[in-house]
Amino acid sequence: MRTTLEAQPALAWALVEPAPGLLLAPLAAPALRTEHAVGLDLILEGFLLHHGRPRHLAIADDGQRVLAGDFCYAQGLATVAASGDLDVVDALAELVALSSAAVAQGAQEALLSLWAGTIEVIVAPTGGPAARFRTARAAFRERGETGPLTALAPELRPAPGVEDALGA
Repeated sequence: MRTTLEAQPALAWALVEPAPGLLLAPLAAPALRTEHAVGLDLILEGFLLHHGRPRHLAIADDGQRVLAGDFCYAQGLATVAASGDLDVVDALAELVALSSAAVAQGAQEALLSLWAGTIEVIVAPTGGPAARFRTARAAFRERGETGPLTALAPELRPAPGVEDALGA
């Protein structure tokens, strides 16, 4: 994660040392593949630059924050795409869109389930919680229903790094 952002001259000046344990790679069990974890972490940083408190970049200017967030979203998706796993790219692209929609609709209660459910789909795509998450995610996407997502939350793997980042 740091290497990705340090290599960008337009962002390296704003890089701050994250607190220990904030990178997401070891926080799912079974663990996320490295490229999936780096991609997810970049996407989370992009989301936080747009809608919260970023962990890795300190940028005060709103315009620069939006551009840095867009970069992190794109770099995260590109990192995962390079692994050739298009199902994960699709899951993360949907996460970006639905997380922003949740904020726009004032449905922040759905955020943790969206993120934890997406991790579930990545690490165990055929498991029961992943299938139920896909159904709950569709209800939110198609009808704006947050109930199925929030009801599913206890079945999803804990995501402490995401919980901390989202303030959940």
